[in-house]
Amino acid sequence: MADESTFYLGLHAGHDANVCVMDNQGIVLFAAGEERFNRKKMYAGFPEQALGYALTTFGKRFECLATPRMDTLSKVLREIGFLWHSMRNGLAAPRFGIWFTKGLSKLFQGRSLERGTENFLPVLENSLVNVEHHHAHAASAFYPSGFQKAYVMTLDGEGDGFSCCIYQAEGNQLNRLAKFYHNDVTIGRDYEKVTAMLGFHPLRHPGKITGLAAFGQFNQECIETLLTYLKKSWHIDRHRVLSSKNAYQIISNEGKKSLIRDRDEIFKSFSDQDIAYAIQYITEHKVIDIIRRWIPNTHKANIVLAGGVFANVALNKKIKELGFNNIFVQPAMTDAGLSLGSILYHMAAYNAIVPFNHVFFGPSYSTDEIKSTLEAKGIDYKSPKNPEKETARLLAQGKVVARFDGRMEFGPRALGNRSILYQASDVTVNDWLNKKLQRTEFMPFAPVTLERFAEQCYRGYRGAERAAKYMTITFDCTEQMSTECPAVVHVDGTARPQIINKEDNPGYNQILEEYFTLTGIPTLINTSFNMHEEPIVMTPEDAIRAFQASQLDALLIGPYIIINKQATQNI
Repeated sequence: MADESTFYLGLHAGHDANVCVMDNQGIVLFAAGEERFNRKKMYAGFPEQALGYALTTFGKRFECLATPRMDTLSKVLREIGFLWHSMRNGLAAPRFGIWFTKGLSKLFQGRSLERGTENFLPVLENSLVNVEHHHAHAASAFYPSGFQKAYVMTLDGEGDGFSCCIYQAEGNQLNRLAKFYHNDVTIGRDYEKVTAMLGFHPLRHPGKITGLAAFGQFNQECIETLLTYLKKSWHIDRHRVLSSKNAYQIISNEGKKSLIRDRDEIFKSFSDQDIAYAIQYITEHKVIDIIRRWIPNTHKANIVLAGGVFANVALNKKIKELGFNNIFVQPAMTDAGLSLGSILYHMAAYNAIVPFNHVFFGPSYSTDEIKSTLEAKGIDYKSPKNPEKETARLLAQGKVVARFDGRMEFGPRALGNRSILYQASDVTVNDWLNKKLQRTEFMPFAPVTLERFAEQCYRGYRGAERAAKYMTITFDCTEQMSTECPAVVHVDGTARPQIINKEDNPGYNQILEEYFTLTGIPTLINTSFNMHEEPIVMTPEDAIRAFQASQLDALLIGPYIIINKQATQNI
């Protein structure tokens, strides 16, 4: 292990709290969200357990601690500018209401770095570096992209007053070209409002609306009605109705009820599918308008994306189709990637940054640890000579197999090490497997495909290779793909794949190769290994509990395979 003084710590305390550790070569040594440790999905607060893991693993002394928040003076000046902008345009500026009701001190704190830190004073006494929210997003996307030169777009609900920024990046430099207040470019918050209007959780379930949109149709009246409605929602009186008094960016419970009432009254002549189509259409057109305004020649440029709005994989497809040479989306594009972005932004000033080819940055568990857990729980297991080949055999038989192996993925996607696998030829799977996992989804399951077959399966793959490693973009499926793997093809003919190769994940890749040998199909379903509304599993205990609750057919856990005898016959 390197000398402790060469470690750098990134920490985000707030929504999607997370921690990152890097060495002085710019290599990520650890990165994980607090939700995986405390089992509270999208946890907002101080990442106590994730930080504790980092301190136990790397020691308690770091070269610096970087965190996404602003210095007090900069924050005050930003807020004054925000208030003036809001007054001039007749827009809600609810941050100031909170300022006066909660006091200046809490505004100046920014994110709650100080709360819950009593047990971590040694690390917090190190050199503290504050990095603006959107700078952290931009750094998290550009430096891992592998591009020497690119435009960067960040877009979310709000971060340090802004919702959107455009950067020009080259080498180790990030130059911001444009910035927009969150009540000016309202794309992220508007999507959340429509998500709540249709009865879903505004922060957790925008992806369901993206999936639902494909079932809708273009309806000019619906689009215009929604545009007018969303514009009015940013007027002062209306926004106060929708917003929580304690956190202006969160839709209150009363606000959710009000949105649902509006759906039943103002939008009663439109289907949920057409409303979803409308917000997706509005989102795509607004984002594309900003890009065309600030990026002069897309056909000669690379683009990288970060911020919660770019969890919208259908939007990312539209951006790539503007003609960019290459596209990369930060795999932890939401605030879940801010610890990484903060430390990257700080280190880029004087260190080379190593682009990554995977995001397996979380905890791993040894064979002995896994075996001890299985035996302690009295679970029968097999020890096949070739577990990957045995897994492929089970999958070829039509069995559902969960895989728990190696280091946990960083970010919102399961990318093979904490995944559930199944054959992609069974079009009925979206109904019965979602029921097993207690999920309500409108999108089909995502595919994982061997890299050497990517262009046979997906149109427009070139230039999006790195984005496709992490399930951050959709593609139109080829006829071959639609025929062989209908379970992963959405109603609009698209899929959101993970493309893998031997170098990135040898064991996972071998399962796909063995499955291809048996079936002639280079694709499997890959969905996250978790129950509904739970984070993806992290520990062997998590994996066993989720496996038993979901009644899947088999679990590959390290080199061992567990067979569910109640669910499976003839294995």
